[in-house]
Amino acid sequence: MKLRLLQLADSAFPSGAYAFSDGLETLTVRGDVRTAADLSAFLSGQLAHGWGQQDAPACALAWRADTAELGDLDALLSDLKLVRGPREASLRVAANLRRAALHLWPQELAALPMTRHHATAFGAIAAALGAAQADTVTAYVSSWLLGRVAAATKLMKLGGLDAQRAARLADDAAQACIRDALQATPDDLGGFSPLLDIAASEQGGLDSRLFQT
Repeated sequence: MKLRLLQLADSAFPSGAYAFSDGLETLTVRGDVRTAADLSAFLSGQLAHGWGQQDAPACALAWRADTAELGDLDALLSDLKLVRGPREASLRVAANLRRAALHLWPQELAALPMTRHHATAFGAIAAALGAAQADTVTAYVSSWLLGRVAAATKLMKLGGLDAQRAARLADDAAQACIRDALQATPDDLGGFSPLLDIAASEQGGLDSRLFQT
């Protein structure tokens, strides 16, 4: 089961999740994120106040949710994702993830309930494949974290080792995000990261872009 989960969370899985930077591109263009320490602060901020307060707990809740609860979670995520780019990205990546997973595991996912956002799709698919909840959330958070580190190596003059060091420096925030997600209720979903939201909303106006949001 863990092998399937690792495949689902891998950067090579054709979901399109690695085409997004969550505003990191804007911050690098503006010069706000230039070093490994800056990148670590961005990652920790998203985990503690932004992405980690919405998508990680939604993934954990989706793992054990029934069809009606999944619908409520998707609606809540649509309301919480105030910036159009990340909201539409979440919907698009979810559709790609479901399509690829159903192609690879048609029998195991024959009764997969409908999901709309990336977090709920990942949680529901992992549960249907028999992955444990804690493993599911850990893989989901790790996938997001390492995806943004990979984005940083393309956006910044930052080597692979320095980028991985930034991920290591965000380890405490990632572990806290996972612990909180596993204990969360729908009322706990929220987050407040206006500067990161502004960066994500401004990314579409950059003269040239490597990433979609």
